[in-house]
Amino acid sequence: MNAPNKVDLIDEKAPAGPAWLFRTIHDPSCKAYHVLHMLLNTIIFVSAILGALETVDAIHTQYAKFFQISEYVIVGIFSLEYIANIITTRNKMGYIFSFWGIIDFLAIAPTFLQMANITALKSARILRVLRVLRVLRVLKLAREAVQRIQQTSAAEKRKNPLAMNLTIYFLALFSVVIISSTLVFFSEFATGTLDSVESLEHSGATHLVFRSHDFHGELAPSGKVTIVGTDKFDGTFDVKKWSPEDHLIEVLVTDPEIIADAPKAQEVVTLKDSHWQKDSPFTSVPQSSWWCVVTLTTVGYGDMYPVTVPGRIVAAITMFMGLALFGMLMNIIGKAMMAALFGSEEIEPDTKAPAAAPALPSGWNPNWLHCPTCGNAHSESDSHGAAH
Repeated sequence: MNAPNKVDLIDEKAPAGPAWLFRTIHDPSCKAYHVLHMLLNTIIFVSAILGALETVDAIHTQYAKFFQISEYVIVGIFSLEYIANIITTRNKMGYIFSFWGIIDFLAIAPTFLQMANITALKSARILRVLRVLRVLRVLKLAREAVQRIQQTSAAEKRKNPLAMNLTIYFLALFSVVIISSTLVFFSEFATGTLDSVESLEHSGATHLVFRSHDFHGELAPSGKVTIVGTDKFDGTFDVKKWSPEDHLIEVLVTDPEIIADAPKAQEVVTLKDSHWQKDSPFTSVPQSSWWCVVTLTTVGYGDMYPVTVPGRIVAAITMFMGLALFGMLMNIIGKAMMAALFGSEEIEPDTKAPAAAPALPSGWNPNWLHCPTCGNAHSESDSHGAAH
């Protein structure tokens, strides 16, 4: 028999790279492992919260620099984690193209692509997609939850199962709320910067034509747009013409004060630090989170609801996720009540051996089910069977 090749003896799943780095990334018995994963969990939460707050216009305007620096720091940490995972994995391509490897890559790729000076990435639509992909960082929490379940011993699970189950549930709930709120916000909300404004008389009415090179999202089926940041033209208007191809938004003006301040014919007024936005209740991710909570709990107030096709698809998925989370919570509560009332999460079947049947009195035929004298079953007749 041929001797095995030395190369064949190498386990492709065996650790690679420095031993200390492998223990820090993969070994739960190492103290540095717990410190690192606690840090990563905290950063994921912080990243999700900052990503949501960044969509609030007032907060973003005031703390734009802080959000930018925080994004670079967070991406830097995630990048080091991604590189460390590649270094400590012998089957590197297997990790890179695995589900969690792709999630790790998508957690950092959008920011690097936005930083790159690539002309094709300057499109508003592409930038919008890249911002949406950042929310996938929340899925890294799911991996942490799975690893926690795998690393928890059976004794620890029996000792405090409610705490572990609730931790997993709230991680799932947090992930669904953040992801659904972000997706419905980007599906429903539309905005862009304004370059200039000019007036137009049409059928005896005053129209304002706003020029914009920046169109994010779609206006339809809403027919109104809100202008923000101008000195004289702020307000919500009915849209008469929406043309991203021509870079213009034409609105009908009925306010006498705005009509009085409207530019003269063939006059173009340049606008700075102003923008337009779709008249929609989904104005930010925190605002959309209220809709998400109402939908997940099946309350459905109806004060906010998506009207675009992508938004309704997100809503349908969110509804089914709400049912799944509700069933998960009922299971956790049911087990907790069973443990509180009966001392166990499940009603355990009786594993004791059945008691042996009493011996038949002497002189009885084993085929007899009842005593031929008194008519009682033999178990009831044992005490007097000998007398018969």
